[in-house]
Amino acid sequence: MDETALLTSVALFTLLAGVCAIVFNKAKLPPLIGYLTAGIVVANVFVIDETGLTAVEILSDFGLVLLMFCIGLEINLTKIKKQGKFAVMVAVVQLPILVVGGMAAGMLMGFDGVQAIALGAIISGSSTAAVMAVLKSQNRLNKDHIEMLVLVLIMEDIGQVVILSMLTPAFAGASMNTSDLVVLITTIALFMVASLVIGLKLEVAPRLMNWITDHVPWETAIVISVGMAFGMALLATKAGLSMAIGSFLMGLLLSSARKGEAINESIEPMKSLFMAMFFISVGMEVHLDTLVQNLTMILGMYGLFAILMTVAVFLGYWVAGESGRIGFLSAIGLTAMGEFAFIISKEALGYGVVDETFYTSIIGAALVSMVMLPILSRFADKIWDRAEASRPAFLRKWVASANRFRDDMYQNVYDTNKKTRRLLRRGMAYAYVDVLIILLIEIVFFFCVPAVSSFLDSMYGGGVHMWDFALVVLNFVVLIPPIAYLVENLKRLDELIVNNSRRMAVKRGKGVTNVYAEILEINSYVVVTIIDLALIVIIPNPLTLAEHLLVAAVAVLIVAFIILRRRRRRSAEMKSVEVPKEERNRYKPASNHPPKAGVAQPGGASDS
Repeated sequence: MDETALLTSVALFTLLAGVCAIVFNKAKLPPLIGYLTAGIVVANVFVIDETGLTAVEILSDFGLVLLMFCIGLEINLTKIKKQGKFAVMVAVVQLPILVVGGMAAGMLMGFDGVQAIALGAIISGSSTAAVMAVLKSQNRLNKDHIEMLVLVLIMEDIGQVVILSMLTPAFAGASMNTSDLVVLITTIALFMVASLVIGLKLEVAPRLMNWITDHVPWETAIVISVGMAFGMALLATKAGLSMAIGSFLMGLLLSSARKGEAINESIEPMKSLFMAMFFISVGMEVHLDTLVQNLTMILGMYGLFAILMTVAVFLGYWVAGESGRIGFLSAIGLTAMGEFAFIISKEALGYGVVDETFYTSIIGAALVSMVMLPILSRFADKIWDRAEASRPAFLRKWVASANRFRDDMYQNVYDTNKKTRRLLRRGMAYAYVDVLIILLIEIVFFFCVPAVSSFLDSMYGGGVHMWDFALVVLNFVVLIPPIAYLVENLKRLDELIVNNSRRMAVKRGKGVTNVYAEILEINSYVVVTIIDLALIVIIPNPLTLAEHLLVAAVAVLIVAFIILRRRRRRSAEMKSVEVPKEERNRYKPASNHPPKAGVAQPGGASDS
């Protein structure tokens, strides 16, 4: 490698990035925008030889590893366990809405299945650096609300790491055969499970780091920690994952070490240098002519992200019990695309899943979101006040009713004992996992039905449409177990809430009415069938209306047969239960005829 060309390239990249960061800092924007702009300038103004391109690519990989390592180090698992319930509730509402909403929008925009999933993953998170810089400079939320927002951002990072782990096989699967893809998925699953069990459950990594920091000089401990990050990144690539996942996992494992925060602070200058190189490499993939040509798509993707993020976070805060004003201000404060948007989009571009148009549009939308964040955040109070004042009476009444319903639900939960609350939390977690499983099943069927139908037709004949019908019926059958488990779980939760409400009402001398009590009386098979059929109808599939009605009729007949058979079995079981002979004689009359008046009965006196 030519040393002169290498030094020239690194000097150009770093100095230009520094100048651009200073310019945007004057506008109170994060340095991240300056780094991206520097990359765009380098790609469109300067001529970079092969040595320079190789250098920036290597240094950008260093930046990605250190960036993800530090994100993992910033996650305090102990603090999340103690204070993170609110953030977890926001995240479990926010992430599915953003991912599914992005997927639906991608399909409407004409993207294929994997591209639509990538779009949903890209817009599912916010930029920690941009959000914190803007919120702290404007001082519109108090310290407690900002700390809670930090926890929400941490939960977003964790969620996006999980999403990126799941996307890697999908990206690789675009160019792999089925057997290789199965091996890849199995290897990834084993790697993730082994890493978390050995690292978190057995606490091997934090104990090792505690020993190192106690017995070696601090500078050496920092070198070892960085080496562990790169070593884990190497293992992740061998398992088929992105190096970002491996370094994040190592940071997460070391975050519980005694000096985890100190390690993060010591690595910060090195991370800043190489992180700049990573974002420069991201910007170098963007060409100005493509940026101008796709201006409409850029604005559309930004609008999609801003609307979905605002709605999802606001709804998450509302579900978690926060006031509407704080929820809206927090939601507006998160409308800047996160670092994972660049990581995921670059991964997708590297695998050939997305083209330059898609990639440029994402980068452009992210830049627009970071420029718009301080503007929207500055006027968020006025927007909320204006919306509050102009709400029509019916909407105000509906919002008040929804708030009362939410508060009553939480009051019912708070009135329970610790054991019941623990059961409720566990049941809600199971219900959430069930919903995700159902959603995953539908995504798999949606994307796999066309290819599988064509494959089965080529193997066995019968026509593609016949196999479409068979796969939709199979989809109905596969959905029955998770939906049935979800329904029974929700009924158990309702029973806990209703029974507790009745107990508290009795103590207070009041009556109790609960809309869930009626749900408890509905047959589970009927509820499962209704939900299953609704999903089959809502999720697009190749069947016609008449075929949908046929599937519904068959399902209704099956459910009716199951209910009738269960009733007959119960009736037979009740008849088969024999009453003991002495019990029958105790209540059996001595004669079939009533005794006559004036006739003495055995052991008794006459009526006269």
